[in-house]
Amino acid sequence: MIRFSGDYFDGQSSRAHPVTATFADGQLQIEGESIALTVARAQVEVVPPAGTARGVIHLPGHQELHSSDHVALAELAKLGPGSSPERWARVLEGRVIYALGALVLSVLILFAGLRWGVPAGALLASRTLPDSVDRHIGEQSLRLMEKVSLEPSTLPAARQRAISQRLAALCQQRTTHTPCPTYRLLFRDSKLFGPNALALPGGTVIVTDALVKLAQHDDEVLAVIAHELGHVQQRHSLRLALQSIGAGVILVAVTGDIGSVTDIAAGLPSLLLQNGYSRDMEREADAYALAWLDTACIPPRRFADLLGRIDQDASDTHLMSSHPGTRERIQPFQRPAACP
Repeated sequence: MIRFSGDYFDGQSSRAHPVTATFADGQLQIEGESIALTVARAQVEVVPPAGTARGVIHLPGHQELHSSDHVALAELAKLGPGSSPERWARVLEGRVIYALGALVLSVLILFAGLRWGVPAGALLASRTLPDSVDRHIGEQSLRLMEKVSLEPSTLPAARQRAISQRLAALCQQRTTHTPCPTYRLLFRDSKLFGPNALALPGGTVIVTDALVKLAQHDDEVLAVIAHELGHVQQRHSLRLALQSIGAGVILVAVTGDIGSVTDIAAGLPSLLLQNGYSRDMEREADAYALAWLDTACIPPRRFADLLGRIDQDASDTHLMSSHPGTRERIQPFQRPAACP
C-alpha cells in the first residue's frame, strides 16, 4: 500500500482541494472533503517531481493530483506500464553511467553543429543571399570601424592613387576565367590594427597605412590586396558573419541568452582581426591570390616577403589551429613569377 497527501484539482477550476491518496490492489483512491474518487492505475499518468518541484498525477477528465511526497510518487511510478516512456526516462535518469553518456553525446552533437553544421549552413546561405545583404552588412561594419578604430589615411594622395590605378589596370587585363570581383579599395590609418588589410562584406577592402609603409614595393601591397580579393570573391566575410550568428543561435538555444546574437553580429570587425578566417577560407583566398599574381606577372614571393615581415615569428599549423600557420601559407608563394 502507498499512502500520501496532496492537492486535488477537479479540472473545472483552479481551486486546490487537500486530499489523501491511497494506492492498493491496482486502484488509486482519493479522499477529501466532499471528494471520493477511485481510479484504476492504468488510467493514471504519473509525472515524478523534478528537483524541489511537486509531482503531478494526471487523472481522467483533465483532473490532477499534486503532491510533494517524492518517495510515494516514485513508488507509484514504478508500478506503471513497463513500456511507458516515463518509466524508461526514470531508469536512465537514475543511473549515473547513462546520464554521463547522454552528457557526452550532447556535447558531441553541439560540437559537430558548431564545427561542421554551422559552416555548411553559412556557405549555403552566402550563395543564396542577394548582394544587397552583403553590402548592407559591410556598410554597417565600416561605419562602426570608422567610429572606433579607423582614421583618415595620412598616405600621400599620389601614393594611394598609384596603387589604386595599378590594381584597376591589372584587374582589367585579367582573363575571364579568374575575374576580379567588384571591390572598393580604401586606405585608412589605424593604431589598433597595425599593418593589416581586411575585406568586408560587399567588397570593401581596407588597407592600413602601416601595411603600405611596411611594404618595400607596391607589388607587395598588391599581393596582399589580391589575397583580400580572394575573400571578396568567395564572400568569406559574409560567411564568417553568418557562422557567428549561427553559433549565437545555438548558444541561445543552450543558454537562453538572446542578447548574444546581437553582440556577435555587431562584432564582425573584431572577429575578422582577432580570430581570422578558417583554414579553408584562408587557403581559398591564398589560392586566388597565387593565381592572380601569376596572371599579373607579379612574383608570388612579394606576398611571402610582406607576410613574413608582418609575422616575424612564423608559426606552423597545428591540429587545433583555427587557421593555417604563416609558414605553411607562404610556402607556395616562395617561387619565381610564372611569366617572364
